[in-house]
Amino acid sequence: MKSVLGNKKSIAVFVLPAFIIYAVFALFPIAYNIYMSLFKTDLMSGREFVGLKNYIGLFKDATFTHALGNNILMVIGSLIAHMPLAMFFANAIFKKIKGSAFFQTVFFLPSVICGVAVGLTWTFIYNGNYGLLNAFLGLIGLGDLQQVWLSNKNLALICIIIVVMWQYVGYHMIIQLAAMRNIDSSYYEAAEIDGATSWQQFKNITFPLIKPILKIDAVLIITGSLKYYDLVAVMTGGGPNHATEVMSTYMYYQAFNVLKYGYACAIGVILMLLCMLSVGLSNKVFKTESY
Repeated sequence: MKSVLGNKKSIAVFVLPAFIIYAVFALFPIAYNIYMSLFKTDLMSGREFVGLKNYIGLFKDATFTHALGNNILMVIGSLIAHMPLAMFFANAIFKKIKGSAFFQTVFFLPSVICGVAVGLTWTFIYNGNYGLLNAFLGLIGLGDLQQVWLSNKNLALICIIIVVMWQYVGYHMIIQLAAMRNIDSSYYEAAEIDGATSWQQFKNITFPLIKPILKIDAVLIITGSLKYYDLVAVMTGGGPNHATEVMSTYMYYQAFNVLKYGYACAIGVILMLLCMLSVGLSNKVFKTESY
């Protein structure tokens, strides 16, 4: 009993510094953000307690509700784009297609590039005057499809979602590929002996056994889609006419352009709650059986 208690004390000594760092840099900022969301302040003058007025004001704010809708569209678009594509590419590489090591590197490479650099690169590609996309469309005789892509309020958000897909599909592919490689090969050997096709092996072996990782991957996709800032800020700045505004860019605008710090904190709290909700939804959708 004494040895157990001694071990617990030893563990506590080693864990305490990490907990203090986590509390200072994570828990305290979250608590302070929630606290400040109850005030009207610009941080330079006095502050006025307004209770839930900032939250009520948010849902009466047409720009915020539009930004929230854009975030939801980005979540849906990212899930539809990332999850199936990442699974398809991961399964293809898992089956050891020719050049799989090369494709693994090529697909993963964009995810390690700085978001600002990616945004600037694709802004050049989408440029209406000298962009590569319009040049390519003209080259293949589809000049009628040329657009000022990022200035078109109906296309700008779709353009950003395509960039997000290009940048991160390889990252999610690596996560799923790692899960596939952790499956015991004897399952596949037994399935092949029984005459199972590749699709049957994927449906009955691969997919059920990687569901716990798919749950984690879905959380990463959803939370990542909710907090995108750098790509939107660099490529469109939330424009044209707030067409690509998301909660993170609107939060920055309210905090540093309009100096409504309490209002911006309320947006941050809503963003945090949506991220927490996404974890709960992912647990519901990707239920796994415990043995």
